[in-house]
Amino acid sequence: MFSDLRHAARTLAKSPGFTLSAIGALALGIGANTAVFSVVNQVLLNPTGVAEPARVVALRAKYDKIALKNIPVSVPDYADIANSTQLFESAAILEEGDFNYTGSGVPERLLGASVSYRWFDVFGAKIRLGRGFRPEEDQPNANQVVVLSFDAWKRIFGQDPGVLNRTIELNQLPYRIIGVTGPEFRWPAKVDLWAPIGLPPSLFTEDNRMNEGFEAVARLRPGVKFEQASSFVGVLNERLRNSGTRIGGYAKNSGWGTFLVPFTDYIAEDTKTPMLVLLGAVGFVLLIACSNIAGLMVARASGRTREIAIRAALGASRWDLIRQTAAESLLLAVLGAAAGLALANAGARAMLALAPQNAPFALSVRMDATVLGFTMLGAMAAAILFGIAPAWQISRLGRSDALKDGGRSATAGAGKLRLRSALAMGQAALALVLLAGAGLLLRSLAALGEVQPGFDPAGVMTATITLPQAQYKEPAKQIAFFRAALSRLSSLPGATSVACGVPVPLSGQGNSASFGIEGRPATPGDPGPHGDLGFVSPDYFSVLKIPLRKGRVFTEQDTEDTEQVAIIDDVLARQYWPDEDPIGKHLRQGQRGPWRTVVGLVGHVKHFDLAADDVKGKYYFPAFQRPVPFATFLVRTQSDPTRLTGAIRQAVQAVDPALPVSRMRSMEESVAESLASRRLIVTLLGAFSGIALLMAVLGLYGVISYSVAQRTQELGIRMALGAQRSEVLTMVIGQGLRLAGAGAIVGLAASAAIGGMLRSQLFRVSPFDPLTLGGTAAVLIGAALLASYIPARRATRVDPVEALRHE
Repeated sequence: MFSDLRHAARTLAKSPGFTLSAIGALALGIGANTAVFSVVNQVLLNPTGVAEPARVVALRAKYDKIALKNIPVSVPDYADIANSTQLFESAAILEEGDFNYTGSGVPERLLGASVSYRWFDVFGAKIRLGRGFRPEEDQPNANQVVVLSFDAWKRIFGQDPGVLNRTIELNQLPYRIIGVTGPEFRWPAKVDLWAPIGLPPSLFTEDNRMNEGFEAVARLRPGVKFEQASSFVGVLNERLRNSGTRIGGYAKNSGWGTFLVPFTDYIAEDTKTPMLVLLGAVGFVLLIACSNIAGLMVARASGRTREIAIRAALGASRWDLIRQTAAESLLLAVLGAAAGLALANAGARAMLALAPQNAPFALSVRMDATVLGFTMLGAMAAAILFGIAPAWQISRLGRSDALKDGGRSATAGAGKLRLRSALAMGQAALALVLLAGAGLLLRSLAALGEVQPGFDPAGVMTATITLPQAQYKEPAKQIAFFRAALSRLSSLPGATSVACGVPVPLSGQGNSASFGIEGRPATPGDPGPHGDLGFVSPDYFSVLKIPLRKGRVFTEQDTEDTEQVAIIDDVLARQYWPDEDPIGKHLRQGQRGPWRTVVGLVGHVKHFDLAADDVKGKYYFPAFQRPVPFATFLVRTQSDPTRLTGAIRQAVQAVDPALPVSRMRSMEESVAESLASRRLIVTLLGAFSGIALLMAVLGLYGVISYSVAQRTQELGIRMALGAQRSEVLTMVIGQGLRLAGAGAIVGLAASAAIGGMLRSQLFRVSPFDPLTLGGTAAVLIGAALLASYIPARRATRVDPVEALRHE
């Protein structure tokens, strides 16, 4: 084999054009596959910093009757898992909560997570410096210690090892640093520090069973299968639903239940299908590259027919000849893989640069052993794929036929041309599948861009603050701060209106709750009405230009001392007051909350996703009547809203100098970011389909050029006998269009067969959209026409006299 490889190296060196073309095509195919797989590996297979991720699961809750399919869990739900030690090795719970930090001299908002003490055990995370949490630190009023992330340790403390046991002020309370994680552990993504959650015993009571709001994860014991653990959780659900208690009846009637999700699926969320689609797309690119190289090798083998015939006549066996072709394929694959790794590294960096900033997972350019193994397998598979065609051609070559074919009067065998034509058709079909997928996603993205979100994002700047409980524990202090801050913001140059609210549309944050309606007593176990809930200041609706349908908006007079009021949107009105006027009706949150009079009806807003169906309505409470210790300020201006960044920060800190302002972005940026993941998929799939189309066109061009070169005598005779140049041009172009047309038909059939895979990623576009499929087929035919025209034009310039002498 070493002798074959040396001979293959010398042979390839004598054909630098072919060799470089093959390596370049392979580098594109293998590089694209490796780059995409490196991302898939970090999300779906081996999340960074997680030991044995297949054993880590997330616990989620659902309410089938009120359209809640996948939400956080309650503390009792988590306790059930934590206490089931026969199946779960460890379990932990998380509540996201940022921290105000002033130790650097400038107020800064640190991304934080309050977790139970076994959080790092669940993930098998490595503590680089110090230690993790102890059970006694995960208690109320004893939980003022923190573990820093490596990035925060590096950015804030300059990787100072003396940071351990240092006391820092967070939310105006002292916290002691006890540890620093390794750089690979980042769950949740982009977190700066973790603190013990210190849950009080009252939260573990059964009365809090339906009080969801926590993320829970667990590690399965060795040997415990995911299906076994899922079945156990189902048993726990049935036990509660059939308990005969008030909570059990509510759980049964509301369709409540908890379920397990593999941790990789949990962090991937809605990106799993797009990532698998991309991985399949780059697989098609590699197939096209292999088909292209196979066509080149078949053509090259045809030119070496005399050499092959002489070697066979001198005693070389058929296996010897096939092995030589295999050696060339292997050498090309290794060189292509080496070049592909370099491209993959650059491609992965480009993908990370385009990735959404709010992705729920942490990514880095990581070429680990799994990725390198994938690259090696891809290279070997490619070598087999593009080596089959020339090997098959050689295996069918008879010695006497070979000597005849290598003679002076030889022309290309029909079988060889049919093989190259079949390869070109396959390339065209694969390219059309990718073009159709990219076209469907592009049309879907365009349709999303036309969706009316229910508010006007133009000219609105947002900024988020959180009030520390130590200073703003009383509601009156919270209201006083918001009033003072809004007053200063309204005086900013260029500000036309200001407001605050939580949560704001497309911020990634949400809040939903059941409510009661006066005069409609809920039956035992009835989940009752349910909707999204917001707390907003008086000018919130005017800042976002949310239309008022009926009644009035909140005013400055809606305070704690006046009538308790609420506003609902038109979706909630249709759901619960379909045939009556909701103005003047009364609702309340929970069983003991005050009855609130509905004073206004406003338009519905796309809060989470522009593609989401309007199945859940929303109700609003006045921020000055029911304050919360965190909010987002909104400032509308007629100029560029990003110019207000510094002024907004100064205005807020004029009220409280120790208060950091974070997440400053325009509403237009929020809208764009909500589409970022879809835009990334369209961009990458469009790039891959463009590469595929280029390779398919080159393959078709090669077939037509080769055919023209081999038919030079025939064309010369035709022209000598009176054939017009236009007839020759039409004949050659027709050959190319027939190949492209056949490939287009196969590609359209394949697109229809696998179109269902994209259904969940499409918005107002059918996977079988005739306009998109027809348009992509037209693009392919147009490219084929161009690829055929060049050799056809060359064919018309053949001199009949010279052609008759051609050999």
